[in-house]
Amino acid sequence: MGKRNANGDGSIYQRKDGLWCAAVTIGKNEQGKQKKKYIYDRDREQLRSKLIALQNDIVINDGYVRDDIITLEIWGKRYLKDFVKSTIRETTYDSYDTVCRNHIFNADLAKMKLKDIKAYHLQPYLNDKSELSKSYIKKIYLLLNMFFDGAVRNDLIVKNPLLAVNIPRSKKEVKNIEILTLDQQREYIKAASETSYKALLLTALLTGMRLGEILALKWDKVDFSKMEIRVDQSLKETRTHDGNSVKWEKITQAPKTKSGKRAVPISNALAKILQEHKTAQNELAMKRGRKDFNTQKYVFCSDVGTSLNARNAQRAHYQTCERAGIPKVGFHALRHTFASRMIEKGVDVKIVQAWVGHATIQMTYNIYVHVQEDAKKASAQVQDDLFADIL
Repeated sequence: MGKRNANGDGSIYQRKDGLWCAAVTIGKNEQGKQKKKYIYDRDREQLRSKLIALQNDIVINDGYVRDDIITLEIWGKRYLKDFVKSTIRETTYDSYDTVCRNHIFNADLAKMKLKDIKAYHLQPYLNDKSELSKSYIKKIYLLLNMFFDGAVRNDLIVKNPLLAVNIPRSKKEVKNIEILTLDQQREYIKAASETSYKALLLTALLTGMRLGEILALKWDKVDFSKMEIRVDQSLKETRTHDGNSVKWEKITQAPKTKSGKRAVPISNALAKILQEHKTAQNELAMKRGRKDFNTQKYVFCSDVGTSLNARNAQRAHYQTCERAGIPKVGFHALRHTFASRMIEKGVDVKIVQAWVGHATIQMTYNIYVHVQEDAKKASAQVQDDLFADIL
C-alpha cells in the first residue's frame, strides 16, 4: 500500500485544459477516508502561493505544528502568541507584532519552510535592512533569534541558523539629540502660555517628565506641600491582541525600570501654573454638571473629563513650536531641554539622571556631551569677540 499524505501535504499538477491544480489533504471524513481541498489557477507560481497559504491555514486552525511543512511565518506567529505574549507587556508585544508584520512576515524568507532556512538565506535578508536604524535592525535580529531558538528547543530544527549570521551596520544617519536653545525655550514658554495646553506643555518643559507619565498623572501624585510630583505610572495608547481580535486601547502601566519611579521637584512657577490649572479644571467640572467628569482625577483631562490622547498633546506641542517661530522638534525634545538646562547650571549629572528617570547614567551623559560641544563652540566664538578689531 502506498504511503498516504498527511494533513497539509499538497501536490501541484496541470490539467489537460492547461489549468494548474493543487490538492491538499485537510483531514478525514466519518468513514475514515481522506478529505481533500482543490485549488486552481492559470499561473503555477500563483497557485503555489495559494497552496502555501492553505497549508499554513491548516497548521494554525488544526492547532498543531507540522515540522515538515511549517514556515517561518507560521512558527513566528505561533511562538509570539503561545510562548512570548504572557511574559511581556502589551505595549512590548505590540511593538514586536509591528516589526514582524512590516519586516519579517511579509518577506519571502517567511514563506520558506523553517527547516530549510540557512545562514546564507538570513545574511542577505538582514543586509537589506541596513537602511534602518541600528536599534531597529537589532530588534529584527532579536525576534528572528527568538523564533529559531524556540524552534530548536521545541525540536523543530536541530540548529539555530542565525548563530552564523552577522548583524549588519546601519547606514542610517544617527540623529542629533534635539534640544532647544535658551532663547528658543523662552519663545516656547511665551507661546505655550497662550494655549489651553499651557500647564501640560510647561510641566514637560520644567520637569523633564515623559509624555506618557504626564498623561497618567493624577492629582494625588502632586504634592504642593512637598513641592514635588510622584511619578509611578505611564499611560500609552497601544493595540491589544486578544486571539484574532486587535483593537486600540489606553493602558496605564508602571515604569519598566526601578529608576522610572521617582519624585520630581517642581518650581514655584510651575506650582502656581498647576494650581491655576486645577482651579480651572474644577470650574469646568461644575459647568459640565456631570458626576462622571474626570472621576479618575487626571491632572490633564479632556473637555469631557476623559484621559487625554497623546496625539492631541503632540499636536498642541507642534502648533506651539510654529507659533513660537522655532524648529518643529519632537515632544521628547522638551525632556532633553530640561536636562540640558540643569547640566548647564552645574547640577550634577547623577542628580539629573535621578530627576528624569534615565535607566543608565550613559543616557544622561549623552545630553551632557551635547552641552559640552555647544560650550566648546561658544568658547571659540569668544576668541573672535576678543580680537575682532585686529584679526
